[in-house]
Amino acid sequence: MKTILFVHGTGVRSKREQEALDRIGDGFRKVLPGTVVETCSWGDVLGVAPADGTDAPDGAGPAWSPDGSGVTWSDAERAVWARLYDDPLYEIRTAVLGAPGGASATSPRALNLLRSRVRDLADDPDVGELIPDGEPREQFREAVAELLRAQEFAAALPFLTARASHDLVARSVTSAYIRFRERDAGGPVLVSAAERDALWRVVEKTLGGAALGLGDRARAVAWSTAQHMARPVVRRHRGALLTRATPALGDILLYQARGRPLRTYLAERVREIGGPVVLLGHSLGGIACFESLVAHALPNVRLLVTVGSQVPYLYGLDALATHRLGASLPDHFPDRWVNIVDQEDLLAFPADDHFAGRVRDVAVDTREPFPRAHGAYWTTPRVYDAVRTAVEEC
Repeated sequence: MKTILFVHGTGVRSKREQEALDRIGDGFRKVLPGTVVETCSWGDVLGVAPADGTDAPDGAGPAWSPDGSGVTWSDAERAVWARLYDDPLYEIRTAVLGAPGGASATSPRALNLLRSRVRDLADDPDVGELIPDGEPREQFREAVAELLRAQEFAAALPFLTARASHDLVARSVTSAYIRFRERDAGGPVLVSAAERDALWRVVEKTLGGAALGLGDRARAVAWSTAQHMARPVVRRHRGALLTRATPALGDILLYQARGRPLRTYLAERVREIGGPVVLLGHSLGGIACFESLVAHALPNVRLLVTVGSQVPYLYGLDALATHRLGASLPDHFPDRWVNIVDQEDLLAFPADDHFAGRVRDVAVDTREPFPRAHGAYWTTPRVYDAVRTAVEEC
């Protein structure tokens, strides 16, 4: 009789572990009758203690309320830009969706005028003073052209023209330009908030200036966003947030700094079982399983199964404690290793590229988006079928 020894991932403590174990036990009883499922409960023993928040005082200031009171304009502005950097059309979309019917009535002449002004922004001398000749100017020109080609922007132009919403267009252009530069650079670019604001205000002026009453609309949009994203809410509840986040993040940091006790504990659990073992590790638990099998000769482990694992990623960074980049796996490492991956799980990595001939990657589809996909393996029948097939081959 084989024993499946489940090694949970980061942040898991007794209650959550039992829920996962119940689900996993039910799943394997259906496909591998007679197999015993046990757990290596390391979270409560070797994981970090929950933070009590005493070293992370909550922010002061008025409490947030659903009508936006207690959220400063600076906070709301920051929240809007957080959205715009990711989606330059966010503010325009929000304004269009909140507008009454008939708000897009405008003349073809006015519509064409705004479109041509947007198209020619790169050639405007005032804009040119903020964007130097050469690559930055061409990047700005391309970013504007991409924005004009966007169907959603084209559909919103009548509304933007009718309302003279030059500020919304200006912020959209500016965020599209910054996003274009970051895409070209492959990462964040150094643009200060002052430089960003100077650019969008010049663009707004070039397009025709601000219309009366539009500042109130922009503020309403910003506050609506800030109700969900404003940093004061995070600051005010920092202690509670850290209390929840510390087990997950802290376990990873603790393992990377001092992971030997967990590896030793895991090896002792395997030896206690004595008979044939299938070592099943999820996420950080999979890293601990892999490194324990490198560091310890555990001949009763007949199969290693890593699920949603970062072993290949850390190996590629040469960041594993027991197995250096380029080294061969030791002779005592199990002959059979299955690595289960959902491509939508951004924390899961295929292993075959790094460990060709020693591992078999198995793709599954949890049908969940990230980050839920990372914890959804145990509700996916394909996972249990993959383990059953590997067990039957042992």
